[in-house]
Amino acid sequence: MAESPVLSFDGTLGAAFLGHFTTAVLYGITSLQTFIYFRQHYNDPLSLRSLIIVLWICDSIHTALVTHVMYFYLVTNFTNVAAVAKPIWSITAMIMVSNISNSICDRISAMEIGRPFAHSSCRYWFTVVFNPTMMIKIGDGFYFAVECLKIPSYVNIRAFSWSLYVGFSAEVVVDGIITVSQCLLLRRFRTGFRSTDSMVHVLMAYSINTGLLTSLCAIACLITYTTLQHEYVYFAFYFVLSKLYVNSLLANLNARGSLLDKKPSVNMMGGEQKIVLADTSVGDHDQYRRTSTQFTTVMGAALLTSDSSVITIMPNSPHHEP
Repeated sequence: MAESPVLSFDGTLGAAFLGHFTTAVLYGITSLQTFIYFRQHYNDPLSLRSLIIVLWICDSIHTALVTHVMYFYLVTNFTNVAAVAKPIWSITAMIMVSNISNSICDRISAMEIGRPFAHSSCRYWFTVVFNPTMMIKIGDGFYFAVECLKIPSYVNIRAFSWSLYVGFSAEVVVDGIITVSQCLLLRRFRTGFRSTDSMVHVLMAYSINTGLLTSLCAIACLITYTTLQHEYVYFAFYFVLSKLYVNSLLANLNARGSLLDKKPSVNMMGGEQKIVLADTSVGDHDQYRRTSTQFTTVMGAALLTSDSSVITIMPNSPHHEP
């Protein structure tokens, strides 16, 4: 008696399921980081706090849509090979929500980078390079989502696969622009004091690592789609990509709390001094602290002491105020 053929979904639904599992774990981390952010009571503008709420809502919707996709393929259409090969509405919705969420994360990072460079030629070049690339990324994401609604099978993605390559390439470029700009911004806070410069180096390494993480995930999507077009391995990476963006942003914001606990102190003339890091391009330190949330809140934290004297450290130029 001939044995019935055994269907194998390891490379398709199996890979997508692993991506869904990772997505659920990262959503839990996102929720925890959001809770920590609002519990810390940072002196952030209302606009930023509102965007964080919007990001958490988008992330929740994204998780629900990915769950619907997996339920449809694994439960509702169990062993239905024809259904597995066909895109459904929640895939399109998930791509759109992911596109919105990633764009908000990039925009927040761009806002925080642009303000310190307000009176510098660097802002012009940042805007010229960043904005067009960002628009290409957003437009391409929505185009790809709409086209997915029109095809009867995932195999037909090859007809507009150029959009996928353009979109993920734009992701990598945007991540690179933000990472390089963050490092250039942080370099301005090097003072010659070992403790302060050490903190700057930590922040620079953190910016590079978080930017590299999202870029590698986008590159993994491209590589797996190119080499494994008939499998859903690239789904697994794409499910996770949006979560990495949100978690990287929240980790940057929440890192301020732990870094403030390591703020340096200086002992001069037998008494502790208060250290204030300022930026000559802005003027008012308190305003700069509010507007440049990711970096200057960390770098501008003062060590409160009983001594009334202050050491004001200007970027790249130590200066003492009696």
